[in-house]
Amino acid sequence: MPLLIWKYKTWIAIAVFFILYVGQIAYTNHLAGKLKEAESKCTAKIQEIEQKHLKALAEKQNLINQVSADYETLKSEQRVQVETVTREVQKFIERPVYRNDCFDSDGVQQLNSLITSGASEPP
Repeated sequence: MPLLIWKYKTWIAIAVFFILYVGQIAYTNHLAGKLKEAESKCTAKIQEIEQKHLKALAEKQNLINQVSADYETLKSEQRVQVETVTREVQKFIERPVYRNDCFDSDGVQQLNSLITSGASEPP
């Protein structure tokens, strides 16, 4: 029997290396499958987190837009109040009208200058 082993030792060595090679390929394929599975789980989890963050970002953006709209509404209301007050003040600041006199002080001065100059026609 030992003589038989020495006679086919090259073929036995090739067979052992072939079995180890096939085993290594099978184990590598098994690990590659686990790696792909882990990668797909990781990608799914990343997408889930990304969706949560996008949703939170959209909610915050909506809140910011609402606050901005409220601010603009309040600002426009204040602007209307300021314009109203300004217009009312401008309406009240006018020349005083004398009920008994036909001319104000500027008109009396011009009338007196016409009288003293002796002109018959107004300027």
